[in-house]
Amino acid sequence: MKLSLSRSVVLGVAVSLGTSVLAQPLLSAPATAAPADPASSAARSATGWLATQLTDGLVINPNYPDFPDYGLTADIALSMDEVGGDQALVRQIRQAMSSRVASYATGVDYGVPGDLYSGSFAKALVFAQVSGADARAYGGFDLVQQVEDRVIASGPTAGRLADQVDGGADYANTFGQVFAARGLSAAGSAKAAPVTDFLLRQQCTSGYFRVFFSAADAAEQSCVEGTDPTDTDTTALVVSQLSAISPRPARVQAAIDRAVAWLVANQRTDGSFVGSAFTPDPNSNSTGLAAAALASAGRCEQAGRAAEWVEGRQVAPGAAAPLAGEDGAIAYADDALTAARADGITDATRDQWWRATVQAVAGLTQARGAVSGLTLTTTPAEPGSASTLTIAGGRTGDRYCLSGPGVTGTRTLVVGADGTTTARVTVPTSGQPTWTVSGRDGSRTTTVGSARGAVGGVRLAGPTGFHRAGGRVSLDVTGAAAGARYVLEGPGLTGVTVYAGSDGTLTRSVTLPSGTGAATYTLVGADGRVSDVTDVLGKRRLKVTTPRGKGPRARVLVRRLAAGEKVRLLVGGTVVAKGRANDKGRFVGRVAVPQGRAKVRVRAVGQFADLRSGSTVLKAKTQR
Repeated sequence: MKLSLSRSVVLGVAVSLGTSVLAQPLLSAPATAAPADPASSAARSATGWLATQLTDGLVINPNYPDFPDYGLTADIALSMDEVGGDQALVRQIRQAMSSRVASYATGVDYGVPGDLYSGSFAKALVFAQVSGADARAYGGFDLVQQVEDRVIASGPTAGRLADQVDGGADYANTFGQVFAARGLSAAGSAKAAPVTDFLLRQQCTSGYFRVFFSAADAAEQSCVEGTDPTDTDTTALVVSQLSAISPRPARVQAAIDRAVAWLVANQRTDGSFVGSAFTPDPNSNSTGLAAAALASAGRCEQAGRAAEWVEGRQVAPGAAAPLAGEDGAIAYADDALTAARADGITDATRDQWWRATVQAVAGLTQARGAVSGLTLTTTPAEPGSASTLTIAGGRTGDRYCLSGPGVTGTRTLVVGADGTTTARVTVPTSGQPTWTVSGRDGSRTTTVGSARGAVGGVRLAGPTGFHRAGGRVSLDVTGAAAGARYVLEGPGLTGVTVYAGSDGTLTRSVTLPSGTGAATYTLVGADGRVSDVTDVLGKRRLKVTTPRGKGPRARVLVRRLAAGEKVRLLVGGTVVAKGRANDKGRFVGRVAVPQGRAKVRVRAVGQFADLRSGSTVLKAKTQR
């Protein structure tokens, strides 16, 4: 059958000028699995305004008073549930919708009760689940079965939703598909997997999701990069709905990650987003949806900037005429807000304000508080263990973003009724851990203090004597408290944490530096430090000479030794003299040329023969 204009609007086939594709009743705002933490006053104001727009629990468009907007009504309930705090009103909407599911999801009001709309059934399923209704018996339908019956079972379109409409029209699209994926997953349906698989095929190579499917008889049912236009609203909605599925298969999480990366890459410097080719300018629909999606994926910083952009398009509390009484409403864009300040929200524009507000409000909850006036403290903790970070001085409901070691992306922190919020962070095993808390006006950093042991009465001892450069030696600590933590410093060591055993001792193996010198190792504790020095000998050519002298044995002088270094003189592999270098690094030995030889080579070797040696030729004295 041919749809009347009014029925087209109700179904969401028509898209009004100045609103995004997501403005359609069948294709609207996301809902996540559980209510958010205490919402910001801006979000509360927005949901409060939406509540005033209901008549007996339903949205009645003044331009179409005979056709309550059931899809938008469900969207309002989903948004209120996500923001939290309006559960009584959600129950009122649930009651109002319980007798109108057929009007929403079928053609009964138009004399064609056999027309069944898959997207409407899918969103009704999620609405029933979220609002606490029995999805197997809500509004006279088993909604799980209705959605399952709308899933194509085989062929190239297996898993795809399909409408059952007189004349063969099919309005199924990615919005309904993702609601079906979420609702069937929550219901434990066997159809959840094929529905989700078909949904993931709508993701394009660069990460975004397209809104419209290929023709039902097309061989290619996947997104074609460059052919299917980019779409922020679709991508954000998919991320939010898939994030509500738990547990999530790896393929689903991978798709979420790619979509979030695409959203991050396409966020404008002022925090806003454009919608699609149909809505090429920044708007609150797209930006609010993106904020909610980014927050669900742990992107607090990006979500906060988007939410703060949306907040700038909201009617402020106590607004003067002609916006008096419209506190909390969110304009679609700057021009809509400017027009409303002059003329108010009229019957001609109210529908756009409804849709902008309902789609932006969940993202608005991510607006951050100011960091000015905050204090940050942490409890001392050992590496590898947890510390408690406390933020004090905030307003109830304010959000902040936490980043630092162990935090993937950014973590959202929400201030409670006592003006504080806490987070558990794990201290890394090396380096100085620093965490950052950011808000709308900047950021603050904090570190975790150490819980080191005392060094009073503690002894650090390395090996005595000379040791080969680059070799391994052991350092021993004695006299410590059982389990005490210290930081060991020295050549090649940067803040290495060590722990004493139950007997107060510990041994640490270290690699000596490659050159000659004194390697100093230090144990740092809460009250000071103790050190020990290990003498290291590296490779060196010794200087060997034979000063003139009298007697049958000639003097051989060896220089460039370390003070106290062992040294030997060899002739033909036989040791002919040995000793230690003096304080100036010199050694003198007496060597005779064997009888019958005119000369011999004298080789001097230091503490390590393969690293430190030198030689000279000693000639026999001429007899006169």
